[in-house]
Amino acid sequence: MGEIAILTPAAPRRAGAPPCFVRVTRADHRGFIEFQFAIGDPALFLEMTLPPAAFTEFCTTHQVRHLTAAEGAAVDRQDRRWRFGADHED
Repeated sequence: MGEIAILTPAAPRRAGAPPCFVRVTRADHRGFIEFQFAIGDPALFLEMTLPPAAFTEFCTTHQVRHLTAAEGAAVDRQDRRWRFGADHED
């Protein structure tokens, strides 16, 4: 295995940059944090996994806003609508 590069932001987030969102989905069997990360639109996200300390640093670096349970449910509804169509019942 090679070395892991540590990336640091080139500059702090600039004014007017789109907001970043995080939604924790679970802690896996090794204690890692599984989460969704989005820039601008919480419904367009990447699924990521990090150890707890790295997750905290990631959130601080990206100045994220954690989604509430209601916001997470809205993202899930939108995802189901996209996957199964507008006629899909919850």
